[in-house]
Amino acid sequence: MSASLHQIVVIFIGIAAGFACRRLGVLSEQGTGTLSNLVVKLILPLYLFAAILNTSVDVAAGGVLGALLLSALLFLFSGLAAWLFVVLTRPKREDRGVYLFELMCGNVTYIGIPVCAAALGPSAAFYASLLNIPYNLICFSLGVYLLAGKLPWKKIFNPAFLAALAAAVLYMLRIPVPSLLLDGCAFIGQATSPCAMLVIGSVLGGVPLRKLFDEWRAIPYAALRLGGLAFLVLLLLRFVNADPVLEGVLVLMAAMPAATNSTMLCTIYGGNRELSAKLIFLSTALSAVTIPLWAAFF
Repeated sequence: MSASLHQIVVIFIGIAAGFACRRLGVLSEQGTGTLSNLVVKLILPLYLFAAILNTSVDVAAGGVLGALLLSALLFLFSGLAAWLFVVLTRPKREDRGVYLFELMCGNVTYIGIPVCAAALGPSAAFYASLLNIPYNLICFSLGVYLLAGKLPWKKIFNPAFLAALAAAVLYMLRIPVPSLLLDGCAFIGQATSPCAMLVIGSVLGGVPLRKLFDEWRAIPYAALRLGGLAFLVLLLLRFVNADPVLEGVLVLMAAMPAATNSTMLCTIYGGNRELSAKLIFLSTALSAVTIPLWAAFF
């Protein structure tokens, strides 16, 4: 089994566990909300902090800034594609924000980082972690607005964004951080992906089975999310003189399935989390085929 397919199967085991916990009453609605808050405000920030600093990769400050700029452009381009998708498919007003968010932001953390590391090596994991800086800034500003129709200004500079930004600054300034602290952050951060999958499974567990496959727009969405965006990004990068590893990371990140953060954000701030969970479920399932193909390409 390839590394990428292995990661996807592991994620589905986590989702299945969350689904079972919800159906059996082990994980309640209130518990799902509490777990979402814990991931967003503590576990994920520590994970990103350790991922950026706990690396042996040596990249100059200019390279770090260039990677951040290209990452921001990736999300901007994805946003334009998302807007065109919504115009053409015309989802219900209350569903538009979910589609916009899930096309702009893929699963660049829980699947993206390990897949990039497996396909392209340690330097790819470093670049993939940097990409989470603009990603988290977008998630807690424009992302929350799209999902819930509100813009919590005080939440824009959220723990995940601040942790990743602080780690990037410390890295560029070559300020040493005690290994004991990094190990502690990494230890707690390891719970990020399992907890996120439990939340998604719990939300799916609260949805009647007949409603899991009742959204026809999910099919063209998955085609664009898993293939179309990555292909367009690959074409655009032909005009950019960037590190080949960084180019590979940007293309692979563009091919990731739906962002799992959306379900947690909908749980915390309000929004159509059922549609979010459906898109995550379908796109992640199909990515078991598409991600190994993209990884093999590099």
